Amino acid sequence: MSAHYFYFADYEILVGGRFIVWGQTTLDYAPAEPGAFDPAELLNRIRSQAANEHGVERDEVRVRNLSRL
Repeated sequence: MSAHYFYFADYEILVGGRFIVWGQTTLDYAPAEPGAFDPAELLNRIRSQAANEHGVERDEVRVRNLSRL
């Protein structure tokens, strides 16, 4: 049985020393293997998703708040 976790994240994007975007996103996270939950992978996926939505680099996204739903 595969475990799914649902998250809500509040983030901001810093480009050129200025905050240009504040936003929120949700993520359905299912580890590749049962019991292999990886917090770093979760944050990476959230940051990548926000970066793709706004056309910026993943490293420019800062997660301000992360909540499991």
